Amino acid sequence: MKSVATPPFPGRPGSPPARSQPAKSYRPTLVAGLTLACVGTATFMGTAAPATAQDRDQPLDGGFEEIYRVGGVAAPEWAQFTRPETVGFDASGNLFVLDLLAAEVIVIGAEGQLVRTIGGPGEGPGEFRSAADMVVWRDGRIAVADMGHNAYQVFNPAGELEHFVGMGGGDGPFAAMTTLRTEIRGTPDGGALVAQGVPEVLGGMSGMFAEMMGTEVEDGDRVDDRGLERLDLAGDVVVAEPVLQAWSPPSETAEALTMDDMMDVSAVLTQTIGQVTHYKPALLWDLLPDGTIAYSDSSAYAIKLLSTDGATSIVVRRQLHPETVTPRIRAATIERRIEQMQEGMESGPAMARGMMALLPGDPMEAMREGLESSPFYHEIPVIRAIRATWDGSLWIQRRGEEPWDDSGPIDVFSADGQYVGTFSEDRTGMPDAFGPDGRVAFIELDEFDVPSIVVRTLPADVR
Repeated sequence: MKSVATPPFPGRPGSPPARSQPAKSYRPTLVAGLTLACVGTATFMGTAAPATAQDRDQPLDGGFEEIYRVGGVAAPEWAQFTRPETVGFDASGNLFVLDLLAAEVIVIGAEGQLVRTIGGPGEGPGEFRSAADMVVWRDGRIAVADMGHNAYQVFNPAGELEHFVGMGGGDGPFAAMTTLRTEIRGTPDGGALVAQGVPEVLGGMSGMFAEMMGTEVEDGDRVDDRGLERLDLAGDVVVAEPVLQAWSPPSETAEALTMDDMMDVSAVLTQTIGQVTHYKPALLWDLLPDGTIAYSDSSAYAIKLLSTDGATSIVVRRQLHPETVTPRIRAATIERRIEQMQEGMESGPAMARGMMALLPGDPMEAMREGLESSPFYHEIPVIRAIRATWDGSLWIQRRGEEPWDDSGPIDVFSADGQYVGTFSEDRTGMPDAFGPDGRVAFIELDEFDVPSIVVRTLPADVR
């Protein structure tokens, strides 16, 4: 699933208020940095780009032609999206939209017309109890991760349920907590997923909750958020095979939560948040059309390629150096993240706010204490997102002007490894989906937080 530790209805990274980008959007991340001077060289699958092309950023125009726009306050009923979380294209240009609160997938045709809806809230096969994420294969098949059913539901191109694949982890009410995924992508062959695990602290908490409730949960060998695995969907239950264990920054071993700790909500909040290292380099990744994994696992500007045969090489390297974390940055970061937590609690659903109000003690004070006690990585990562286009180019988003700003410039490298240019942060954000013929989709929110989906066409040189 997309995120497992963000506040309700947060803002989405990569959508700055510029050009046709929204003023607000979903899921803001808490990690960011300052814009750096751009000097360097690049290599892609062993092919060096000319040094002259890398002396400085080559500006790109973000004025993409709009194909259609659906949603908003005056939309027809089918396009009145509530929480469109994931979008993806098939080879015909159809756009699939997973609306979490509506518990359905809306299929939009190449001209912006309704094709069909898939799923809906319910208990049976083909219905969603708690849909969390979706992948779309090029042939029009989709897989929806349904945490309520603890299964992946696979649908054929006609929108009919093809088969139901259990995630594993046992049958108890907490089984789904042991099978959470941070991100999933569909493999080119259409029969499997590549999935990123979740932080160890969340996996440990799921086991603790299960123990408290007297529930049997299968532990098994699963990757954490520094690892990727292939999930085979051919059988009744997924078969997982690790494919990557990324480099992990050295850190102190956190003290494990005990059963006594679990009875103290404030202690759980403080200790859980306190285990998150500020500016720790994340594992960022995406799949190229041939199944090769492009990923970054450090604070440097270096993206690696992991081919399907297991060979690894450097994809892109630029001489953009991480900034050292100073006391001023530490203090500003803590205050900023406290503000974000407060904003998330105040703007979240009334039910979530009510539950927080019922907790003993002061949850905000506990979270503040956790933030102030959590460690810092020694430098701020340069890269914030990696996306592969439909044709195999790479879009690499860099840090913004502030240490917590993920929506910085986007460098584009073509499929043959040549540096194409850079979109400044006021030109475009990172698309939410790349499709055929240069199509891209953006999820946007207006000033009233009403969502729309906009599909545009990219110029040929950045596809």
